[in-house]
Amino acid sequence: MTPPTIVLVPGAFHVASSIELLSLHLQKRGYDTRTWGLTTVNNPTASVTDDAFHLAQDVLKPLIEFEGKDVVLYLHSYAGFPGSAAIAGFAKAERVAVGQKGGIVGLIYQAAFVPKEGISLNGMIGGHYPPWQDPDEKTGLVRVKDPKQTFHADVPEPLATEAGDRILCQSVRAFTTPSGPVHYQDKAYDERRVFLHSTLDQAIPAAVQDMFVNGSGTSWRVRGLEMGHNPFLSQPARLAEIVEECVREFISTFRKTEG
Repeated sequence: MTPPTIVLVPGAFHVASSIELLSLHLQKRGYDTRTWGLTTVNNPTASVTDDAFHLAQDVLKPLIEFEGKDVVLYLHSYAGFPGSAAIAGFAKAERVAVGQKGGIVGLIYQAAFVPKEGISLNGMIGGHYPPWQDPDEKTGLVRVKDPKQTFHADVPEPLATEAGDRILCQSVRAFTTPSGPVHYQDKAYDERRVFLHSTLDQAIPAAVQDMFVNGSGTSWRVRGLEMGHNPFLSQPARLAEIVEECVREFISTFRKTEG
């Protein structure tokens, strides 16, 4: 199997360039990468449904159906919500079975929401916004009160300040629109789903991440990272190494099947 393309999706409030350092480190390791920015960032009219649709149609479908590429999908924080819906029909194990090329080789959720159909993001965490968020129903946007403390507490200066300046608002609808059907639990992803548990996370506490995994009703390979919410900024080289290890594990499961 040739090295898969790694699609990197940062979470709420983040632009695509937020994850560029991780992308560059993965490219140095020989991987083709794509970074994609959410439609709900700074856009009050967009919802999680829009993010799921555009991730599927603008990124995954061209790579998989048009180019026949193998893909590993890295989903950070909120991106677990639209990503879990966007993957429908793209699993490599399913496509190989019907003679199609390409597909999603594996899933990496990094401190990410693991949604259930019909439940909104806020619904997963008690029906309210966390204290570090400031929603404005008039503008339809949510801002982060202290981006540096919430996202970048373990990121060195001056990068922490620079990264904080790039944090934007997120649509209210991203947090309040229920999830559509989710597919991380599909059998095609057995042994091919990893949850990277950020133990120093100030945005999504470790206990909440545990709740996401334990409440998903499916099995995950969980790896603990002594990192904050954005390890793609605090430790991008180490994170790239971990992502590569996950990729190799995914590939090995296909070799077992072929054997």
